[in-house]
Amino acid sequence: MKLRRTVSRVAVGVVALAGAVVATTTTANASILTDIQTGSGKCPANWVCLWSENNFVRGSPAGGYDFGAVGANENISDMGKFKFEKDYWRWKGMQDSASSVVNNTGSRICFYEHNNYGGLEFRIGPGEQWASVPSWINDKISSFKYC
Repeated sequence: MKLRRTVSRVAVGVVALAGAVVATTTTANASILTDIQTGSGKCPANWVCLWSENNFVRGSPAGGYDFGAVGANENISDMGKFKFEKDYWRWKGMQDSASSVVNNTGSRICFYEHNNYGGLEFRIGPGEQWASVPSWINDKISSFKYC
């Protein structure tokens, strides 16, 4: 009888602990857009958006690649993840392709030269828009995060 109570208490404790862990590790759903159109006004509120060309313009297809735009409401550790094929077009993604950026969040955003937030860092403040990022980071952004 004493063993049965001890086992029951341990089981209840394990279930309670598992519930607490699940509750603390659950996060809100984050989203990524890979079809943002030309224009800084196309970046949704509370998002960070990047375009492959200056002045918030999507690039033209060249050699089967569409250099477009991407937006996210979360940290992105690898811009190369955004690749897809659509009909006959193969979108390269935004790895080392961004030339203009919009920060429609209330936080500072740090853009990085390498994946996983490494290398050169370019910071912009809340609500900032850069029609042309500085030449030293142009076509070199590989990751970004709230900082």
